[in-house]
Amino acid sequence: MKLRIVDEDKDRLEMEVGGEGHTLLNLLQSSLLENKDVTMAGYSKPHPLMDRSILYVHVKKGKDQKKVLIASAENAKKKVDDFLIQFQSQISKIAN
Repeated sequence: MKLRIVDEDKDRLEMEVGGEGHTLLNLLQSSLLENKDVTMAGYSKPHPLMDRSILYVHVKKGKDQKKVLIASAENAKKKVDDFLIQFQSQISKIAN
């Protein structure tokens, strides 16, 4: 994964994400939108053949957009970890 900040100011961040598709970006966007400090989150993929997307994050006034992004990414990781635990539990029940 390649990350590059394209543009930012006090309440807004645009970051280029290379090497990742809709799966990861949609998960991150959903997690951002659950964060009470986020006023808008989204991403765009400029062209289907391009290996990059742009992530957009707007936060409430006075909030640090990078800290909010990190907290949201950690929340997304927790969701994936919880899913994996539940998935493994259910698979082990089927396999036995």
